[in-house]
Parts: sequence; structure tokens; C-alpha cells
Amino acid sequence: MFITNKSAILGLPVYLIVAIITASGVITILLISSYHISMESQYYEVENEIQKIINEAENMFEYSDDGTLVTIHVEFPNSLKFIVFGDIPKLDNSEPENLTLSENTSNNYYFVMRDGTSKTFHTYVRFSGKNNTLISLLRPGIYDIYLEQSYIRGKSYVKIYR
Repeated sequence: MFITNKSAILGLPVYLIVAIITASGVITILLISSYHISMESQYYEVENEIQKIINEAENMFEYSDDGTLVTIHVEFPNSLKFIVFGDIPKLDNSEPENLTLSENTSNNYYFVMRDGTSKTFHTYVRFSGKNNTLISLLRPGIYDIYLEQSYIRGKSYVKIYR
């Protein structure tokens, strides 16, 4: 008495399959979106940590005397591959093998993420590593880094080291 159209019962599996396909498509899109949002937030986290270093380095470069030492606490996520201060990136975004400091590229810095994303910056501050002849290379992790004002061949540099 309640069911008068018996063909509707045969159409129920088709509707169920369509609903499952639609739901799995929506779930897939949500998962991909959440992954990209997570990666983008880690990208901005790296940029914020680098900006803390750059702000202090610019202040030191302008106003500090030789030998001034500042400690900064940084936390770089594991999605970061490495950061280089005092050099320009290679075309393939691989980690630099020659760490020798060049005066021509000492005011550049860049970072490379594990997914291959990289970003290069330029500033008026000249960077070096701890011993004044090498670039500064930082990897992911939580640590305190030291920024030290120094003069190399009559030019002001900010050393960055752990």
C-alpha cells in the first residue's frame, strides 16, 4: 500500500553510489586544501623567524660598534631545508657546497623548503659566518643564534652563527 512505484527501489543503489562518489570528492578536496594550508603556514613561519634575524641585523649594521653580540632564539620547522645568509641560490636549489664568502653576494639571503619552494632576498646588510670567510648556513631546528658586528677589510659585516 505504501510503495506503489517499484522502480524507485531499483534506483536506490545508483543514488547511493553517486552520494559516495560526491562525498569522497569533497573529502579529497578538503584534505588537499588542509595540506596546502599547513605548508603555507610553515612557509610564513620561516619568513617570520628570518625577519627577526634581519631586523636585528639591520639595527646592528646601522648603530652597533665592532664586537657587539646579540643572541636571538629561533625555531625553524622541519619543512625547511636550509637558510643561507651571504650568498645567492643555485639554479637547482641544492645546498651550497662552496661556503666561501664573496663580497659581491654577501648582502643576499635565501631559504629553501623541503617541497622545493625557495625565496631570495636582498638587503644592505653584509652577512658572514663565524670566521668571516664563510657564508652562514642554518638548518631546521630550535636554537639560539648569535649575531655579531665585525669589520672585515674595512667593511661592516654581521656574523650569523650558532
